[in-house]
Amino acid sequence: MDNLYLPTITASDEIVIPDAEMYRHIAALRLRDGEYVRVLSGKGLIVTCCVARQSHAVELRVTERTVYPEPPGITLALGVLDNRDRFEFAVEKATELGVARIVPVLCDYARHARSTSDRLRQKAIAAITQSGNPWLPVISEPTSFDDLAFGHATIVGDAHGSVPSDVTSHDTWILVGPEGGFSARELEKLASMPDVVRWRIGTNRLRAETAAVALISRVVASL
Repeated sequence: MDNLYLPTITASDEIVIPDAEMYRHIAALRLRDGEYVRVLSGKGLIVTCCVARQSHAVELRVTERTVYPEPPGITLALGVLDNRDRFEFAVEKATELGVARIVPVLCDYARHARSTSDRLRQKAIAAITQSGNPWLPVISEPTSFDDLAFGHATIVGDAHGSVPSDVTSHDTWILVGPEGGFSARELEKLASMPDVVRWRIGTNRLRAETAAVALISRVVASL
């Protein structure tokens, strides 16, 4: 079943009136009278609707409602990449995997964000409609490495780290550096933090977006 996104829907709605953007998606999906589609609020509510065409108008008549609990508080803090497409790929995959928040990080080796927060949010919206994830992650503004406020546990990929273990904190940060990794200064700061865990996620050298997906998958599987 196809998914559409409309942040204004509520659990009491009997009929969903599409906005202009949704009309375009309905046309692109070629939904016919009597077919079903799911509408996501991005805030945990998913309603199943029957398409009802009346002349040139379209109504979506609600037949089922489901409210999903908030996901675990997993934050992906990813150093901004020079390649915008690769960074946006990581945002899409992190959204599909169910992270609660995505923070583009301005590191010593990557000081300029290549994608706007609005563009990243649109990528995340596309990812929830593709995957059916009921929760749209919060997309933060680009944040300096030194201004990050880490959670109860921070996981960093490290070729010399330990074998991944189960995660017990629902306030977990996954920190991935940009191309070239973290600077010596940033590594020194991480080394001084008591709640940083270093995980070894393979023997090969991984690109940032690959490391992000691997780490998120491991954390999600353990919660």
